Amino acid sequence: MNTVKVLKETGLFKGIDERIINILANISETASVPAETIIFAEGMQSDAMYIIASGTVNVIKDTRDKTESVIGELSAGDVMGILSLFRNGDRSVTVKASGPVDLVTITKESFEKLVNNNIHAAYQILLSITQYVANLLNAPEGLKEIIP
Repeated sequence: MNTVKVLKETGLFKGIDERIINILANISETASVPAETIIFAEGMQSDAMYIIASGTVNVIKDTRDKTESVIGELSAGDVMGILSLFRNGDRSVTVKASGPVDLVTITKESFEKLVNNNIHAAYQILLSITQYVANLLNAPEGLKEIIP
């Protein structure tokens, strides 16, 4: 998987300088997961952001009667868990691979190191993330559920 290409092609980092994309690629991890794998579960400690490089996932929310409801589907280029980079908390949804999925992961720990060591890169990334989240907030109501 070409991490730089994945980062460049996601809307989250649209317009960011290639040098900063390379810095992000250096702190990123990649993973391939088989179908039916739970990538993260509702209630789990959130400690990383994920970008789908290929494949599709279902976004699942537990209901009051203890059943699961699929509230969305995400695919290549989509991002999950952005706010995990900035706050401590639990996952608000479960994300499950509906087929084989390739992921790029940025952990909160590696992102914090980047912020502490490269303020210019951190500022550019934060601007990009802010714009991306603002666009999500203007998306259809169902997509707002997946931001945390």
